[in-house]
Amino acid sequence: MKVIVAGAGPGSDLLLTEQMKQAAAGADTVLTTEHLADTAASITDRFTIMKIGDMLQYIREHGDRDETVCILASGDTGYYSIASTVRRMLPEKASLEFIPGISSMQYLCAVTQHSYENMRLISLHGREGSIIPYVCYNPSVFALTGGDTKAGDVIKDLADCGLGGVTVYVGERLTMENERIVSGTAAELSGQKFGDLACVIIDNPKAADPYRKLADEDFVRGKAPMTKEAVRDLAAAELAIHPGDVVIDVGAGTGAMTCCLAQKARDSVVYAIEKSPEAAALIRQNMEHLGIYNIRLVCGSAPEDMSGFPAADKVFIGGSSGNLSDIVRQIWNKSPGAEILVTAVTMETQAEAFQLFEKLGADISVRLVSAASAHKLGNYHLMKADNPVWLIKGVQKI
Repeated sequence: MKVIVAGAGPGSDLLLTEQMKQAAAGADTVLTTEHLADTAASITDRFTIMKIGDMLQYIREHGDRDETVCILASGDTGYYSIASTVRRMLPEKASLEFIPGISSMQYLCAVTQHSYENMRLISLHGREGSIIPYVCYNPSVFALTGGDTKAGDVIKDLADCGLGGVTVYVGERLTMENERIVSGTAAELSGQKFGDLACVIIDNPKAADPYRKLADEDFVRGKAPMTKEAVRDLAAAELAIHPGDVVIDVGAGTGAMTCCLAQKARDSVVYAIEKSPEAAALIRQNMEHLGIYNIRLVCGSAPEDMSGFPAADKVFIGGSSGNLSDIVRQIWNKSPGAEILVTAVTMETQAEAFQLFEKLGADISVRLVSAASAHKLGNYHLMKADNPVWLIKGVQKI
């Protein structure tokens, strides 16, 4: 069997490539979804409408036949397409060919006069997730929406989190007679109704730099405790946070460590909890000041008010208010294998964290950080030391 996956563009017959039409016309069998039935009918009468799962089953069951099967794929074969799934499921004896098409991303970028050279391309269609992290750190983002995450949901999230000023372009039924493309700020478009399937482009000229080193003076301080710059850098490095990691920050203080963690988890979200309303207000100020919005903040007590947090990959505990044991146990009950890093400035807290991790059978590492910074005094610079801080990391054995 020879399997051809051919990109059928965003919908209009005017954007079908000649290569795609020749492949479909010459195939023994054309498989297509209901969405592309009219496109298939305009080329050949040898087509069958199937769900994607049934197409894959057909290939598995008939892979040893001497026939050419052409699968019509929406858009382009290289952009969130059935093509990658077909490649994984292809029988050993079958051969495979991809024929590219025009994607909805290419079309909407052309119509709205966007370049996609440096655009972040994502899909939220049928997936859980938030667009907020991508918009925070990228000047331009394209997203496919649909299923549980529709364009209206995306726009509402942007407006609600503080990104209401970004510019949003929404494209529905692209290339068709009833095509609709609207634009405006997220705040202006919030509450409007959009179709189940839509594409969006979001422009954020004030996108934050995830690689920016955040100095202590970059934050609004107030009276809340703050993890100092050197400790933030070392703690984040100790946790080795990947862009897609889900992170929890317990005892967020001014949000200095929270923002540092959010930069590292730039494709995900940091879930922060802080019991002081005054400190929580400072965190929100610092988020807005720095343009770092991939943070979900709860003003409450840990661990009682952490029940809504998802399973985490990495956890930073900067303050536990005497509830360290309950916090750690709750985290590991929900997130087996999560790495937990506790900072301590007293010997008592250091001993409590070490003994707790040891009792729970975790792998433990401990570092004592002593940092000093130069301060000008007259014609001289003197080193001013910060309080030594313990970094105690526990990794649960699974």
